[in-house]
Amino acid sequence: MDTTEKPRQPEPTGRSWALAVLTMCAFVLGTGEIMIAGLLPDIAADAGVSLSTAGLLVSAFALTVVVGGPVLALSTTGVRRERLLAVLMVLFVLGNALAALAPSFGVLAAGRVAAALAHAALMPMFFGLAADAVPPARRGTAVARVSLGLSLAMIAGLPIGTAIGQWLGWRATFWGVVLLTLAVAAPLLTLARTAPDPAGAGRGRSAELRVLGERRVQAVVAVTALSAAAAFTAYTYVTPLLTDSVGFGASTVTVLLLLFGIGGTVGSLVGGRLADRSVLRAVTVGVAALAGALLTLGVVATVKPLAVLFLFLFGAAYYAVIPAVNTRMLDVASERARILALTVQSSAFNLGIALGGWLGGRVIAGGATLRWVPVAGGLVALLALAVALAESRHDRHRGTAGTDGARHVEAAV
Repeated sequence: MDTTEKPRQPEPTGRSWALAVLTMCAFVLGTGEIMIAGLLPDIAADAGVSLSTAGLLVSAFALTVVVGGPVLALSTTGVRRERLLAVLMVLFVLGNALAALAPSFGVLAAGRVAAALAHAALMPMFFGLAADAVPPARRGTAVARVSLGLSLAMIAGLPIGTAIGQWLGWRATFWGVVLLTLAVAAPLLTLARTAPDPAGAGRGRSAELRVLGERRVQAVVAVTALSAAAAFTAYTYVTPLLTDSVGFGASTVTVLLLLFGIGGTVGSLVGGRLADRSVLRAVTVGVAALAGALLTLGVVATVKPLAVLFLFLFGAAYYAVIPAVNTRMLDVASERARILALTVQSSAFNLGIALGGWLGGRVIAGGATLRWVPVAGGLVALLALAVALAESRHDRHRGTAGTDGARHVEAAV
């Protein structure tokens, strides 16, 4: 057998175009979700509510994704993917337009809920389209390209949206998202029209629900929720950590958050490449790196150069986990139920965000210093690692090569 390493073949033009479209779509949806963070003070002042009340817009979005995503996935069983994508994109546009026009805080909240409902259903479909655009051995890289759009939203979408809001008013930022959504809608629908629909109209609700009882699906959901909780235990309080514990000024923190986002971009691409080679190994390595980065960040928080280094590694490790767990879900969920499985995984991600914010708050409320917040996140990541390692052992004990083996065979052909 010829063991000579073959050069990596360039992506066919059609695949590159499809992944570029999906990256842009993820960027638009990601920006639409997180841009609110830079607009809260202006929204609170304009709506005549407190900052904490305005912050409920963030909670409402996340809760809608957690609960509304799976409900919407089940209720749209049998709807063709192209038609469903069109309806959801329209809903996302209408939600953001309603927020931009909102005469009151309640109407603004309703617009955010509508946009969140569309977001919850669209992101799993983007991952599914990416998986369909490439051979199985390249799924990791394809999924990472979609995740790249989310990390770019943090690096570019959030600061640009905040700047537009400060320059033209917070409503202008929502109008910007509307225009971007309309711009990507046409190429997205063209892609959906030409791509195969493996789920098709023949999906049954009972077949979709059965996937949630599968042990491997439950393991991926658990790792996703625990990893998100670990990351956001620390990230929710990263600004006061960097200012109060590490000693950086507010202007420097802005640059450091950009560095975190750059680390996320690097991690997303690396995680996708690792998942192409072995999905379970990519999950395990990513979660182990997340645990190590968080635990070390807490230990070295008073040493500025080391704190900067491990903040970067924290971002890289967490964003390396995302394409790995999404690729694993695509591998273990049946074709006829993968949209529901990915939607539940998205819900787990948002639930982890909420739990992480709560846990970090409890650590601080208990009297611990801020440097213990990433340590607490690291301990949660160790729980995620235990689940990932147990899953790896279970697959080995089954004595099957599974999807990873199929990847190696196809890669060698």
